[in-house]
Amino acid sequence: MAGSFFNPELTDDSTVSSRLQALILLADQLSEPIAILDPDLKLIYSNSSTSGMEMPCPLLPDQVGESLQDDEVKEPRCAVCPAEQHLGQDDSLLVNADSSSTSQDHRCPFPTSFPVPGGDGRVGFVVMMGKHPHETKIWRGMSQGQPYLRDQSTDEVALSQPTLIGQSDPMQQLMEMIRLVAQSESTVLIEGESGTGKELVARTIHNLSPRRNHPFVVVECSSLPETLLESELFGHVRGAFTGAVVDRKGLFEEAKGGTIFLDEIADTIPTFQAKLLRVLQEGEIKPVGGNRPIKVNVRVISACNRSLTALVEKQAFRSDLYYRLAILPLGVPALRARQGDIPLLAQYFLEQSCDKNNKRGLSIPQTTMQALLAHDWPGNVRELENVIERAVVIAQSSTLSIRDVFGDVRIDIENEQPGLGSLSKAARQAIEKQEILKVLQETNGDKTHTARRLKISRANLYNKLKAYNIR
Repeated sequence: MAGSFFNPELTDDSTVSSRLQALILLADQLSEPIAILDPDLKLIYSNSSTSGMEMPCPLLPDQVGESLQDDEVKEPRCAVCPAEQHLGQDDSLLVNADSSSTSQDHRCPFPTSFPVPGGDGRVGFVVMMGKHPHETKIWRGMSQGQPYLRDQSTDEVALSQPTLIGQSDPMQQLMEMIRLVAQSESTVLIEGESGTGKELVARTIHNLSPRRNHPFVVVECSSLPETLLESELFGHVRGAFTGAVVDRKGLFEEAKGGTIFLDEIADTIPTFQAKLLRVLQEGEIKPVGGNRPIKVNVRVISACNRSLTALVEKQAFRSDLYYRLAILPLGVPALRARQGDIPLLAQYFLEQSCDKNNKRGLSIPQTTMQALLAHDWPGNVRELENVIERAVVIAQSSTLSIRDVFGDVRIDIENEQPGLGSLSKAARQAIEKQEILKVLQETNGDKTHTARRLKISRANLYNKLKAYNIR
């Protein structure tokens, strides 16, 4: 029953198949028992840790071949099977609305599970996760000596936090992987462009993890001077350097029992990287100027907006530290790779900005949404959030116009020069098309008057009508 035996032909949905294979690659790195079941509750994958489970599961036979050949799942099942509860249900689009569940039957060897929806949104496969074979102190300390067991009250903590939003395939895959790594104790490396929401991913992992009731500490590695980074993280003793008049705890100690998020880890120097490696290997820190090591119980999540593997190849980052940080690697997609999520995100940011600025009843019309969809968004989700908030603040009507969103975007159609240089070509074309349609409507389709209003020739207007398929 050890290792991967997933057959891609088990589903004719290529997207679901690729997501399952990505989950399997991740599950192979985890020490927690992981199993994946198909819609008939047949086992299609289990990692090597399932062979060492203390409690047997009726859904997991002794031999892989037996699972693939049997027509029916063996009985008896547990009184409450989390996998069975998921099947046939709709999955949530929000990670922290969390469609994961926990078996209320304490005898279930897989207390945590989450669904993998198909293209129609209905759950087709279920990922089952058991407890870590060697419970850490933090797990035991959370339930007065009892193994960690998720319940509704802890879900409310995650629900109160910022939300990851998306229904695109890249985001669905990321959400599934977040649910999986959240229950592990291993280090996580999050890679993605600036503005994609790497810190939000890290917070979501923390909020869905057994450490959720303990601190989440953020360290901006790029903003701290090299001389202060070590002191900030590991602390210092009195007299360690000029200005060190008292002993001071570092952020690793402040994050005791919780999670520390090292953002822009690539910007650290080699000497600091060597000391961080020791922390990960030994589970202890040594304050600056001190001789006595201090044990720490912290999960490390790091992030980078560049490829760390490329930096390792250039010998610009320690390879041994990279392998320690990237036990569980996650990639956050750029906004241009998840265009279908733009309407969801825009509406979410609109509601947030309206509440923040005490405005009500604002909406985004179709023409403005088309311009949003056409833009390249080099600043990713952060840029979209800032653009929507600015539009809410300056809006003079109940709808957000293109000018509200992008600034002065009056188009010189003859030269195709927008008033705002940051607009992409696709966005300019979307705006130009809407402007032509607007003037055509105002002139009752009179092309001579339309060309005159737009300050272009009739021939140029006809070319644009043809290019934009405007009849």
